[in-house]
Amino acid sequence: MFQVENVRRTYMKKCTRCQKEASFYKGETRCKDCVNELRREKYKADPSKYIARVAKFRNDNPEKIRDTKLKQAYGVGTEYYESKLKEQGGVCAGCKRVFKIKWRGKETEMPLDHNHKTLAPRGVLCIKCNRAYGLLEENTQTMLNLIEYTNKYKKLG
Repeated sequence: MFQVENVRRTYMKKCTRCQKEASFYKGETRCKDCVNELRREKYKADPSKYIARVAKFRNDNPEKIRDTKLKQAYGVGTEYYESKLKEQGGVCAGCKRVFKIKWRGKETEMPLDHNHKTLAPRGVLCIKCNRAYGLLEENTQTMLNLIEYTNKYKKLG
């Protein structure tokens, strides 16, 4: 009995610019290397045009930028951030205050805290609490010592 194997064929396209068989971006007639080279040349010719376009996109799409950054850094998106913030009642997990600060001329939201060894996301802390937590190297004994120290000197007035 004759049995036909299910063979998947891949077809390589020939680039219209360099004439090499290579991989392509969707809908392109030039290979990825040629497209990237042409983009670099256009950027070198007039970088201000591209910088302005990127700046406009960032200003018009802050939620997309935030989502992308969260996914790149921690593997979670805006949904995770929003769920953690809701779980915390919309406030910092440390000081229990709502913080929106000006950073580089823009109002920013509270950062997503993460484990520095595993990069696993945790909760949402304001910038002050996030920095303090990091500067204390997440050492709970140091935090307890500081609480004891604070209480000792509170009594003295």
